[in-house]
Formats: sequence, structure tokens, C-alpha cells
Amino acid sequence: MPRASAHNSQDTIKQPLLALQGVFAMTVAALSRPTFSLVDHDGRTFTDTDLHGAYSLIFFGFTNCVRVCPRALGRLSGVLADLKMVAEPVKAYYVSVDPDRDTPEVMKTFLEAYPAFIGLTGTQAQIDVARREFRVFAKAKEDETAHGGDGYIVDHFNDSVDAETVTARILKKVHASLHANDTTQDTSKPESLDILTRDQVASIRHIGNLARQLKGDWTHMMGGSDMNDGFGAFRYQLAYMFYALALSHFHRLPAAPGLFRETMERIIAKMLEADVWFYWHDASIGGGFLHTPAKEMSYDPIKTDNIMYSAYVQVMSAMYNSLFDDDRYTKPGALTMVYDAFLFGPADGYKFEWDQKSINDQVYWNMVQEGYIGVACEPWCIYQICNQVPILGFRLNDALSGETDVASEVTKGYVKAWEDAGGGIITPEGGFNTFYRSDIKRSVVVPGPSGDAWCGLMMNAWNHELVQRVYNERISGSVVAQEDGTFSVVTGGIEYSPLNRRLIGSGGLFGWIAAWAAEMGDEDTKNRLLAYADKYLNPTVVKGGLMYPRNDRVYDEQGKFVMVTPILSNAILPLTRLNVKHGLKRLYENPWAANNREHYGEPALVEVDFDVDVYRAVYLKERKRLLFDLAVFEEGRSGSVALDRVLERGEWTLRRDGCEIARGSMEGLQGADDGTVGIPVRQDGQLLRVPVIGTKVVSYELQWAD
Repeated sequence: MPRASAHNSQDTIKQPLLALQGVFAMTVAALSRPTFSLVDHDGRTFTDTDLHGAYSLIFFGFTNCVRVCPRALGRLSGVLADLKMVAEPVKAYYVSVDPDRDTPEVMKTFLEAYPAFIGLTGTQAQIDVARREFRVFAKAKEDETAHGGDGYIVDHFNDSVDAETVTARILKKVHASLHANDTTQDTSKPESLDILTRDQVASIRHIGNLARQLKGDWTHMMGGSDMNDGFGAFRYQLAYMFYALALSHFHRLPAAPGLFRETMERIIAKMLEADVWFYWHDASIGGGFLHTPAKEMSYDPIKTDNIMYSAYVQVMSAMYNSLFDDDRYTKPGALTMVYDAFLFGPADGYKFEWDQKSINDQVYWNMVQEGYIGVACEPWCIYQICNQVPILGFRLNDALSGETDVASEVTKGYVKAWEDAGGGIITPEGGFNTFYRSDIKRSVVVPGPSGDAWCGLMMNAWNHELVQRVYNERISGSVVAQEDGTFSVVTGGIEYSPLNRRLIGSGGLFGWIAAWAAEMGDEDTKNRLLAYADKYLNPTVVKGGLMYPRNDRVYDEQGKFVMVTPILSNAILPLTRLNVKHGLKRLYENPWAANNREHYGEPALVEVDFDVDVYRAVYLKERKRLLFDLAVFEEGRSGSVALDRVLERGEWTLRRDGCEIARGSMEGLQGADDGTVGIPVRQDGQLLRVPVIGTKVVSYELQWAD
């Protein structure tokens, strides 16, 4: 008999299941409820109704499979063991596609080594029906199917999906279901119930590693263009690294400020280094390939025109204030740029003193002086992309004050100004006008999809309906489907540009499209692009952080797009992985601030040692529970986290993987027993310090008494 196995058919499902470097992407809601009748390994009839009432993992294979099936069954047995500790039980079934040889008795004997599984077989006709219902056909690859408690298929996995990913995706489905049925908890940020994947955690760590490099050390951040100029320069990398962390904290790990705070402070400090801003004295004079009129040289990077720097500092300081309820950057001179020149310039060097409020005010008046159409990125050139940033900054500062509404004033003026002077925000062809030449009073369109994607990503925060329309019209023309189901991108002909101009302009060519898909909630496109990156862009782990080494070539010998710029690796792909559907839009509409302060008083991980990775951290107010999942990033390391705002809430119990390890009350810690780790939980003033040892992700639950 020919070798039998199972694989998902891609042409019979309403939403295609596409192999993405070991990950399947799909729209769950489009799948149906299968109907079938089989026989279990004890000889009893088993139908689709037996799946109701619990989540099920269904694996198609056969007992004579020598290598792939035993490997998969062993991996899935580990998944099921992990799931027992963090979720309701998931039932597992092994369906034979070789019924002539796989009788119930044979199945039962084979599965003695895998007791978590129930074997299912039947006649060839019964198996054929089951395969059709589960969209499975015989091909040299084995698939598992995750099945919901209501009998609907909710996900598919192929054999290349690792155990961690299977576990995370099943937990996501279970948590989503529990969340949907639970009307007692906050429904504004359901992503916080998900456990992060290792790639997401490693993306956070990579940014943390870069932020901790010594002053002047720009390892992994240097681009190929002259003077490290262009759309991947340090200012852009630092800004979008910051945004990736901000969105991750706000949406995914709201109860882990200690994971993000120091790293974000370090990024702001790097943003103020002369390596990042001193370029302005040359860029401020006009000219260039556009031959814009000359202007007098300016050294202050905030005062005029330079929105591609000033607005990023504006947003970073306001975003920090909002996330951590810390107004340190509002103090006079808190955002000061200093360059202690030695052999040239003023004897006392260059010093420009700014702060969160003064930068916000300066950018606002620059916007007003230009009639709200925007502030120039360099003399005479007002890019739509960069002017989405100050709009976000105005909104955050409005929210922090609780009294102003500058963002509404500016966005109304912006729309009108572009209609009156710039020909509209979008072109007749349906893309975004790229920039406005204020010297000749004319808008300019730069061809290529990455500009649309970058602009649409940021503009979605305040102008969603227009951006959604542009997205629907442009996205299919921005990506290139590959034979393996992944997506590459349309380059816009950048490969034909002179070398330095190509390196200046490429920036995040690949990544902006992926980041736009993530912001718009287009999981299929996002996942296919990420899968391409993981297959063709050489993902590498450095000090526990996920990065993609720089590659200045556009295509390899096989014609695959392989260009990797530092901003793609360090900022845009992390942003893509860590953002959520309408992440910027939701942050814009309801940030933590003056009229939304409840979050600041909730229990949280306020200190996290840098060796510790956080996979989940969320406080469920109505349930009086703090959930957090931790591990160290590599063997041999250890660390701890500190919990605050715990004691004042009354009697509490802390459990690790379901086992009690500490208890206490408003008076403090009353008992701790941590034999498995060897280091007990301890009290440090008002903080509880929890030790973390080992790379296996451990789940904690802090529960307060009713």
C-alpha cells in the first residue's frame, strides 16, 4: 500500500490554510462544524457530537508511520501536559488514514506509548468522510486540527509547527472563548490574556539589548548609506523601537511596567545623543536632488522644520508619561540636546533645552504657521508620513492634561488644508500623496507601496475609515505570493536606483507593509510576510533577542527578496509582531491618562530583572486576579520580579503552576513555601519579590479573597 499520511487541502476552505514556515494562518470564523462517524480504539462508535463540550486536538496519521507520527505524538503529548497547568483539559484524538491495517486493536496497542490520545478508525468510507469534513487529504505531511468545544474547527497545525507555538495558539483560542463568555471582566484589551510567543518575547529582548549598548555603540543599528542617513536612520529606529514596546505594554502586557520602563528611558536618552540629531545642521539648508531653495543653517533640531525628529521626541516623552504616570520629561530642560564640540563651533558647545510641554507647543505652532497642512521634514518638504506622528503627540498631551483638545483642531485643519492645497490626502489613484512642496505649492507622489503602508499605519490612529479604504485597494498590489504560501513585497523598482540612494530610500521597505497589515488586523497577510522573513531573511538569536542581520542586496541568486535594513530588524518587525488589531487607533482613542487613571492603581510587576522574560501580565479586576508567566532567557541565569499594590487589597494567595507558594494579608507576607525553586517569595517593604529560575515558562496566579 502507498505511504499514507494527511495534509490540509487549500482549495476547499473558505479561508485558505497556507503553510507559513511552519505556521498556518486563517480566519477562524469561516470554518464549519464537521459531521462524521468513526470507531474508537475500544471499538465504540464515536461521532462528531462526542467532541462537544471541550476543546479537542485531532491528529491524522497512521500506525506504520516510522518517524513523523511518533515525533509529532511525542511533541503533542508535551503540549497537552503543559496545557493541563494553564487551561481546561484539551482532549486528544489520533485518526488513522490507513483503516485497512489500523484496526481498533492495533490503534490501542500503538497508543499505549501516548496515553493522552484516543485512537479513531473505521471503514475506508468513514475515514474518507472524516478527511473531507476536516479538509484533509493524503499527502506526505501530517496535520493536527484544533477543535472547539462547540464542535467547530478553530485552527490547523502542520508537522513543522513547534510545540511552543501549538501550545500558545491553543491557549489563545481557549482564552478567547473564555473571555467571550465572561461578562465580568474588562473586554477592552483581550490580547492581554494571550501568552506571548517566543518570537514576540525575543523581539522585546532584542530592543532591550540595543537600548543597553554603551553610548556611541550602534552595533546592529548602522545602515549601509553614507552618514547612516535616510529612512532607516537612528531617529527612526529608536522611535519605532519605542512604539513597539509601548503598544506591547498597553495591549499585551499591561501589568508589566517593570519590563518596559528602564528600556524606554534608555531609548529616550539615546534619542537625545548628538549621533542622532546633529545631522540637522546639514539637512536644514535645503537643496538636494529636489533643488529646494536654500535656507540659513540651523543647529537646533526642534525649533523648525525637522518634524522627523521633533515629533518623535514629542510622542516618546508623552507616551512615557501616559504609560507610567511619570511626568519627569515635563520638567524644564528634561529633554536637552548637548554636543560638547572641541575643535569647532561655539566654545561652550551646542546645547538646546527642551521638555515635553515646550516641544509639544513648538510643534503645534509650527503646524499652525503652515496652515495645518503639516510641518516640514526638511526645508519645504511636508511629508504626510512624518506628520501623523505629531497628531498622536497632540492627542497624548491632550489626554494627559485632561483639558485641551488640540488633536481635534489639528486633524480638522489637516484634512481641510490637504483638500484645499495638496489635492487631498489621497490621490485619484487611491494611494496617499507623499509630500507637499510648500515652495511651489504642489503635492508629490513617490511610487512604491512602502510609503502608503508607513503612512497608513500611523494615520489609522485618527482616520480609520479612509485608511481602511486605501488598505483594501492597495494591499493586494503590495505583496507577491510565493510558491510556499508566504508573501514577499513589491519593491517599486528601488533595485534600479544608484547604490547610496537605494540604501537611503529602502528603509523598512518590507516591514512597513507587514506593520500596516498588523495594525489593520489583517492576520493572514501579516503572518505570511513574517513567515517569509523567517524563511528568507536569516533570523538570528543574539543574547536571547531575535534579529535579522543586515543585507544590502535586494535579491538573491534565486530572485528572492532578501534586503534587510537595521530598521526592519530592530523596529518594524518587532512592531509587527507586538502590535494588535487597531493598536495605534485604540491607544489614540483611550490612552492611560488624566481621565483614565484606574490602571495606575492596579497590581503590577513594577520591577523585572533584565534576565527575566515576561510572557503574560494582566490584572483581571472583577476576578481579583493577577496572572503572569515568566522565564529566564537562557539556562544558567536567574532573576526576580517585584509586585506592587498587592498588600492593601486584603488576604491573598500566590500560586505557581497551580501550587500555592505564598500567602498573606494587608499586614504582609504570612508564609512562603518554594521547594521546587529553592528560593522563597519574600517581602521587601510594600513589594513582593518572586524568584525566577529556568527557561521553561511558569504560570503564576495571585488571587485576592472576595
